[in-house]
Amino acid sequence: MKTSDFTEKRRSKRLDLSLPVSIRYASGDGKEKSQKGITINVSFNGAYVTDINPANIKLEDKVNISISVPRDEARDFQFSRLVGKAKVARVDDEGVAVDFDEDIYRLCVAN
Repeated sequence: MKTSDFTEKRRSKRLDLSLPVSIRYASGDGKEKSQKGITINVSFNGAYVTDINPANIKLEDKVNISISVPRDEARDFQFSRLVGKAKVARVDDEGVAVDFDEDIYRLCVAN
């Protein structure tokens, strides 16, 4: 396949940001697990998270996510924290891509 064969599915521009993230999810044994990772890119609708073990996270899983945007980065981004539910859109050896649910909270920095 050629690169031109792929269709861009993203609804909004992603920014290359390394931000701390916490993900909570139910593992295969039904127990809630929590991992901390780092984003490599974030948009208004999703993120890609690395530095986590994706072994127990599966495609289409619902996860709880919290992403902190440092004040310096918040100038270029519209919010300082994302908190809520997301759906796993892709899992690979490097990490996971998530799509934020409609009801994710985007907490803004007061100017």
